[in-house]
Amino acid sequence: MKTADLIKQIENTAILCGAASWDNCGIQVPSRKNEVHKLALALDPTEETIQAAIDQGADFILTHHPLLMKPKYLNKLDTHFSIVSALIKNDMCLYSAHTSLDANPEGPAGWLARALKLQDCKLLGSTCTFEPEAIAFTPKQDIAASTRLYEWENHPHIHSVRHVEQMINVTYNKEHRSAVLAQLTADLDELPIFIPSTPDTGPQSLGFGTIGTLPKPVSFGIFTEQLASVVNRDYWVVSGHTPETVTKVAYCTGSGSDFAPKAFAMGADVFITGDVKYHAALDTTGCILDVGHFSLEEEMMHQFALQLASELDDIEIFFLPAQDPMRLIGPFAE
Repeated sequence: MKTADLIKQIENTAILCGAASWDNCGIQVPSRKNEVHKLALALDPTEETIQAAIDQGADFILTHHPLLMKPKYLNKLDTHFSIVSALIKNDMCLYSAHTSLDANPEGPAGWLARALKLQDCKLLGSTCTFEPEAIAFTPKQDIAASTRLYEWENHPHIHSVRHVEQMINVTYNKEHRSAVLAQLTADLDELPIFIPSTPDTGPQSLGFGTIGTLPKPVSFGIFTEQLASVVNRDYWVVSGHTPETVTKVAYCTGSGSDFAPKAFAMGADVFITGDVKYHAALDTTGCILDVGHFSLEEEMMHQFALQLASELDDIEIFFLPAQDPMRLIGPFAE
């Protein structure tokens, strides 16, 4: 499979306009190869993960977390140097689908909502809206996307560009939509992008966090049993008062505790996430269940591997599982 086609397939789900402005999604380390025969997926681009991908003959590795959020010199013989040198030596491309994947509730990021059978789901925070039939993103790191190709108002493929309250409303020639959307993503990635809908299909919203309703109200004890059956972690951290009954459930993968106030304002009985900080726990007005950053996102990447395997039949796809870096030890007292 062509490398460019694989990246387009990834970005059909991990849609770049949904990513947070502070994030580093896309190609982390490029490859000279134009073809991909083996694709490895994993949560983190650790030394162990990269070596496991190399040992299995992968040409391309797709991780959730980026290699770095900000550029770093290769001036020390450290872990970063080892990872980058291994990737370059083996001519392996590393790509990160981070908040671009988190922001698509219809993709693997929605696995917990589907596992809990949540209904009438809504986003806690929206980043952009796009038209599914019109999307065709290319990597932000492409030379064409990193160079300003044209002035928007004068380009022949752009019918109009209109700025409205930090939204970009674009009417474009669909024949050239890939170039248009790639350039929008590269030049305007700090602003949310709205792609006009067509009469045939409605627009899809992208954003972080989901809130939905259980098929029927259950006691808090029954709910925790249901959650334990789908979340692969043997301990949680609970903050706030536990409700007697759970009807509305909200969650956000990763470090999503900032969305807890919004979730409770929207009527959530519980909010599920990872990495809850002390003051967020202290100040919460509802019940927060911290089930761990790893448990939510490891399964998300596993789901992404299964999805891509069902969509692509001309390359070999495998998932590289890892271990939760957070674990409990003890007891220490007799």
